[in-house]
Amino acid sequence: MRMNVPLTTKQQRVYSELQKQMNGRGESPTLDELRKALKLKSLRTVTQYLEVLERKGYIVRRKNAKRNIELRAEGGAGSTMSVPVIANVGCDDLSLFAQEERDEFLEVDKTIAADPRGGGESGIVAVRAVGDSMQDAGINPGDYVLIRFTDEAQNGDRVAAIVGDMVTVKRYERKNGVTILYPESKNPKYRPIVLREDFKIAGKVLCVIPSPHAELTEVVYE
Repeated sequence: MRMNVPLTTKQQRVYSELQKQMNGRGESPTLDELRKALKLKSLRTVTQYLEVLERKGYIVRRKNAKRNIELRAEGGAGSTMSVPVIANVGCDDLSLFAQEERDEFLEVDKTIAADPRGGGESGIVAVRAVGDSMQDAGINPGDYVLIRFTDEAQNGDRVAAIVGDMVTVKRYERKNGVTILYPESKNPKYRPIVLREDFKIAGKVLCVIPSPHAELTEVVYE
């Protein structure tokens, strides 16, 4: 059971509808009732969403029952928070501007976003990765990278760095008065970025959330 796996916006919509119907009627909806409530075209799409929710640990489905869905308490609304997706970040160069895009949100387990220093859950955002220079760190094109806003970092931290008007994700190192942003890829075309001025740490990487396109291609366009 994977309790700390975030939900994408569309998966959260399905989960929220399940919560609404089950709290209102005291039993789970049928597949067709859920399909109609979500205005989806096929029962197969509903089934795929439920498979993902079960795999991520948010629900359990009983076999051989018409109304067979149970919510897991650990996956309830009280244990998650909505994180805005605000930008695309370049993981292979500095050619992409950070653009505010708050029409998309991820539902994230609060234990992921917890601040070990006791600073609460504020200042958490997600960005979409572009490029593959951080592939050896598990960051692939289209993945969501969860970031905590901070201007502090230790050598070895993965950070979101602003250089001029642009933003990139790299591994941070500071030595001899020079900042070095390292790619994490075996591809020799990617080289460290060496900086002295016009540089700012925007935040530290908390975790990487795989692209929903890689996770469930058939339903992301519903």
